[in-house]
Amino acid sequence: MKKTPADKPLPSARPLRALILEDNPHDLERMVALLKGVGYALSFKVVDSLAPLQQQLAQADYDLILADYDLRTWTAMDALEILKKSRKDVPFVVVAGTLGGLAAVECIKQGAADYVLKNRLQRLPVVVERVLRDKAHREEAAWLQEQIHSAQKEWELTFDVVPDPVFLVDRHHRIQRANRAAAALLGLEPPQLIDKYCYEVLHDRAEPVPGCPVQRMLMTGKEERCDIEVGQLGKVFDATASPLFDSSRAVRGSVHVLRDITDRKREEEALRRSEASYRSLILGATYGIFGCDVNGKFLAVNPALVAMLGYESEADLLAANLVRDVIRDPDEGARLLQQYRQKGRVDGLEAQWRRKDGTPVQVRLSGRTVLDERGALEGCEIIAEDASERWHLEEQLRRAQKMEAVGRLAGGVAHDFNNLLTIVMGYSDLLLERFGATDAMRAYVEEIKKAGQRAASLTRQLLAFGRRQVLAPQVLDLNAVVTNVDKMLRRLIGANIELSAVLEPDLGRVKADPGQIEQVILNLVINARDAMPQGGQLTLETANVELNEGYARSHESVLPGRYVMLAVSDSGMGMDAETQAHIFEPFFTTKKEGKGTGLGLATVYGIVKQSGGHIWLYSEPNQGTAFKIYLPTVPQAVRKAVGAAPERRSLRRGSETILLVEDEEGVRDLAGRILELKGYKVIMASNPTEAAQAFERHEGPIHLLLTDVVMPTMSGRQLAEHLALLRPELKVLYMSGYTDNAIVPHGILEEGVQFLQKPFTPDSLVHKVREALDAPQPAA
Repeated sequence: MKKTPADKPLPSARPLRALILEDNPHDLERMVALLKGVGYALSFKVVDSLAPLQQQLAQADYDLILADYDLRTWTAMDALEILKKSRKDVPFVVVAGTLGGLAAVECIKQGAADYVLKNRLQRLPVVVERVLRDKAHREEAAWLQEQIHSAQKEWELTFDVVPDPVFLVDRHHRIQRANRAAAALLGLEPPQLIDKYCYEVLHDRAEPVPGCPVQRMLMTGKEERCDIEVGQLGKVFDATASPLFDSSRAVRGSVHVLRDITDRKREEEALRRSEASYRSLILGATYGIFGCDVNGKFLAVNPALVAMLGYESEADLLAANLVRDVIRDPDEGARLLQQYRQKGRVDGLEAQWRRKDGTPVQVRLSGRTVLDERGALEGCEIIAEDASERWHLEEQLRRAQKMEAVGRLAGGVAHDFNNLLTIVMGYSDLLLERFGATDAMRAYVEEIKKAGQRAASLTRQLLAFGRRQVLAPQVLDLNAVVTNVDKMLRRLIGANIELSAVLEPDLGRVKADPGQIEQVILNLVINARDAMPQGGQLTLETANVELNEGYARSHESVLPGRYVMLAVSDSGMGMDAETQAHIFEPFFTTKKEGKGTGLGLATVYGIVKQSGGHIWLYSEPNQGTAFKIYLPTVPQAVRKAVGAAPERRSLRRGSETILLVEDEEGVRDLAGRILELKGYKVIMASNPTEAAQAFERHEGPIHLLLTDVVMPTMSGRQLAEHLALLRPELKVLYMSGYTDNAIVPHGILEEGVQFLQKPFTPDSLVHKVREALDAPQPAA
């Protein structure tokens, strides 16, 4: 069906192709940031002279043109003239530093959709959305007018080019109109058929054929269909007579469509005469084919069905019953037969069957009912296609989407919770500084701080699952990581579990956060230990593997290529399919109440996914469990290990001025008090707008911008870029409760970016501020 312009995505759907006429890099960067900030997936081309503008308009299609009014030797008016000559309907928005009223009016008169002043550039997204919507409305109106104008012409053309003979007949059987195919069938021209009786030209009769379906249609007003034989032509047609109604719903005539089925009839006759050949076709089919009676008893089965269901022979399967022995849910079997009774046939129905040994098989069914000589339901004839592989892939996709949705929710909760934990833990530390070692109140505050630390640990696990944590990846040798944690693991699992490592000598390199990979190994080993309460065998294995196209097709989201495998296998109690389906979900646990949070494997899943890898689980009840992690190989060499971080020395009191921007009042007040206690002068703002105003009003130097990343209307990154235009020497320290693509793309911290993870303590805040202030100024 032809799509109307109204079916096109609205700007909120994001894609936007823009041609930008601008020679000021800062203005260009602001426009791009504003449009991306409201959700557009922006792709753009920048031109700064007329010749490239003409070339771009000729070679590509754009949704929008943004043009500075004054561009060195030419203006937006010159660009508008070129756009008009191109005869393309592209919204043209003037973006000017200054634009007088007369100039603005002239731009609009020459075809500009709107204009935006650069000192009010925040209007740009609103203007863009409006002009794009106006364009969509123009296209829709033009399309509708075109449809109305061409409808009659299209009908006329369609009527004559239909390959099947079509007649318009009045209620007295007289032909009022015939298409070219109808005239050609009878060896006449269309006008020669007008006012002739249809039974005269088709059957060479002087009166209607007895029992004529057209007569029934005229009486009942319902479509009639039958096969007719045109003797003088030696052909058989499938004839459909559809009623035509007048304004009072009375039948005033009919449309007759004839479809030549002579060849089909001959084929059907040949099939009826070739019973043996037909049976051979059924026996050799690759799909399962069977017939059954109304109670599900098999009447006939082909070899493919016998093999699909795992029976020993055709006789073995004929002794079974479809509803009782094959369909997993007997109620579903009864519903299946009921559908066949009601509809007469079913196409593409999905069902879950079981093989003789009880293993499930997903099937796709198509077939029809079989009636006896009296028209009573006798049974069904059905084709069954094994759809297990496709169903398995779809199930993997559904699970991945579910995990992604839960991960987003977990990340959002952790973001807000980290702000609260920052306040709880920060004020706890401030109180502890006031209480002496023997003060009775000190123990209470220490318990509050411990609870906050435990909550922070849970929040970090949620962030790991939601892939919102900050990683510091480096090129690793997984063999070295396994070796480093070997002693700790042996102390952890106890003497009744035998730990062995099978490490491939020439192992490929991967890029990941070493601390997080150690966390993955630790969590999997703890899980394995708990699955072997009586002891057993635990194996850590590494290997180079090549995942081919076949593996990728059967494992959702995997790309073919070279990987390093890290496997953790145990000989424990294993798990059933139902448990495996939920094992990576947060807070799902098979342990007794109080024995686990249910976040260990969820954390593993999030770390592996955020590191660009994949994790698969293989397990059966009482047969042990194996977790296999695949991380893509990288060509770089492993960096030399650095020494332990030096101990933090006592810091001198600060004297610099800090602009603190945080929309959470409690966090803002806490951070401000801590920094003021350390001697810093703090200017506090609750949002980016307030921060920009305070920045411009302040007469003295501002040495550091300490800003939250995620805030309404503008991100911390956008605020920093805006203020840097005024004072390029300004240093910036970002803080956030979770990763944000503006600062930490995909959870990977960019080199040179100063970042403080929430929740933070007073000590970590002060040291990070000092580190940011003492850091060298980045090169321009």
